[in-house]
Amino acid sequence: MIRLFLSPRKRLLNRLADTAADAEILAANLTRHTEMCAYPTLKAGLEALAAAEAAQANAIREVLAQNGVRPELPGRPPHEGTSNWERLRNDLALQVKILRALHSQLAEWTTIDPPIAERLREAAKEEDRHIGQLRDLTLKCDPHAID
Repeated sequence: MIRLFLSPRKRLLNRLADTAADAEILAANLTRHTEMCAYPTLKAGLEALAAAEAAQANAIREVLAQNGVRPELPGRPPHEGTSNWERLRNDLALQVKILRALHSQLAEWTTIDPPIAERLREAAKEEDRHIGQLRDLTLKCDPHAID
C-alpha cells in the first residue's frame, strides 16, 4: 500500500479548495434564487448578497491560484427547495459551513503563511456579515415568523 503524505501547506490548500468550491456553489445558488424570486424587496437583497458572495468566491479562488491550486468546479445541488424560504434556508446552512471552514483553517494558516491567514480572516469577517443579511432575508420568507 502506497501512502501519500502531503505537506501541511498542501493539505490546507486542498481544504481551502473545498471551501472555495462551496463558496462558488453559494454564489451560483444565490444568483439563481434571485432570478426565481418574485418579491422586489427580497430580490434586491438577494441580488446584492449574490454579488458579494461572488466577490468572496473570487477572492478565495485568487489565493488558491497564487499557490497553484484550482478548486473543482461545483455541481448543481440535487434539491434546491420549493419555496423562497426553503431555498434560502439551504443557502444559509451552506454559508454557515463556509464560515466554519474558514475559522477552522485560520489557526493553521497563521503558523504556515500569515498573509493567507489574514486574507482568510477578512473573508471570515465578510462571511459573518453575509450570514446576518441572509438570515434576515430568510426570516422574511419564513411562513411561521411573526411580523
